[in-house]
Amino acid sequence: MIQRRLQFIRKFNSRTCLNQKFISPNELINQQQQKRIEQEQFQKNLQSNQITYKPKILSSHKLASEGEKRPIPINVELLQYKPLRLPQTHGNEVATINFRGYNEDEIIRMGEFALRSGYYLGIPLSPLTSQKTEKRLYTVIKSPFAQAKTKQNFHRITYNKQIVAYDSNPEVIDLWLSYINKYKLSTVEMNCSIITNEKLNYVDDLLKTEDFDLPKAYEDLEDPVALKVKELLQSKDFKKHL
Repeated sequence: MIQRRLQFIRKFNSRTCLNQKFISPNELINQQQQKRIEQEQFQKNLQSNQITYKPKILSSHKLASEGEKRPIPINVELLQYKPLRLPQTHGNEVATINFRGYNEDEIIRMGEFALRSGYYLGIPLSPLTSQKTEKRLYTVIKSPFAQAKTKQNFHRITYNKQIVAYDSNPEVIDLWLSYINKYKLSTVEMNCSIITNEKLNYVDDLLKTEDFDLPKAYEDLEDPVALKVKELLQSKDFKKHL
């Protein structure tokens, strides 16, 4: 039984080796040179076929004639180009968004969406910069038996990108983040850190406050959830931790 099994393995290995096609070193060099030439030609074609920047503004009170093609709005036409960014005024960092996911194309799409929305809100932003890419290899037993020798590898790559916002009011940053969070992709994880400026005696002022004034948004509410939130904010435990 053992001899028959060894003969079968030897025959199987010999057949697989015969089916493999080996190339000479010169053929390998020629293949690499051909790939490099094709890549250079591809890059050259990309650079030569650039779209000229000629945006058209659609007037709100003047309509185009029937023979002419109706121009598209400038915000729609700008989708064909890279996201525009506003220059920094003071360079004060106010927020940092980190994008994390397994699909780099979806992260770039989400980052461009954040850059375009920040431009129209008047927020100076940094370009979408790439952070350290995480690579992990998991090796598990392919069979459910503990004594199995066959194993299987899983390779996982996690991409990280970042956008930094400068010189903006906290209200505008909150509006920008809420808008991005509303239309975010489910496959992209977003984490944001917000930087605020306070006085040196900020803690002392909090300790001196006895009455906590709620925002006007909590006035005349009928929603039971909002009423419960209002009750929790007015409780003594919340004021003690605040």
